[in-house]
Amino acid sequence: MYIDKDSWGKFSINDLSEKDLRLFYEALKIYAQQNLGRIHPEDNVRLFSFDREFNGIMYEERRS
Repeated sequence: MYIDKDSWGKFSINDLSEKDLRLFYEALKIYAQQNLGRIHPEDNVRLFSFDREFNGIMYEERRS
């Protein structure tokens, strides 16, 4: 699930399918590998947070 803000300032909550989530995760991994050492500190924190949340979700699904 993610929160989106459109150009008019309206917020919406959206769900990502598992396939979309995995695709997004792989794309972020490749981005981080290609830009190693050149990622802005704020982006680094966002990537780290997403990685932690993604791994937590996948761990919970495997335990179920």
